[in-house]
Amino acid sequence: MDDTEHLTAAVIRLARHLEIGRRETLAAREIDVWEYDVLVVLREADQPAGLSPGALIAATQVASGTMTNRVDRLARRGLVTREPDPNDRRGVLVRLTTAGRRKVDQARGDVRKAEARLLSSLGPRKRGQAAAGIAEALGAFERT
Repeated sequence: MDDTEHLTAAVIRLARHLEIGRRETLAAREIDVWEYDVLVVLREADQPAGLSPGALIAATQVASGTMTNRVDRLARRGLVTREPDPNDRRGVLVRLTTAGRRKVDQARGDVRKAEARLLSSLGPRKRGQAAAGIAEALGAFERT
């Protein structure tokens, strides 16, 4: 294997470890990883009215039908609502409910602690270097 193959394999293995840790942490809060992903995007959005399904699709990189299913399931759980888009008669906006906000805030605290434990072997300088390198690589992928 050359350096590129080693790096790719290492990043994939690290991602698996982080994914398993996230899945286990979220299971304790009775939330799936995909639910968490959608809820975090909504929580982080600076849009009190909510986000369009298209914005959620772009942020989570899933297909339209997948997002429709996810929003349906989150709405049934009382974590989000669908409301008419005041700027588009045909559109809807997905918005966190109070229960959704509470759920994601609690889960985020748990996830942050778990991820900090998983990455604790790296000091702050190494974590910063890793974050910068990964951000640079992602930027190159996402520009193309």
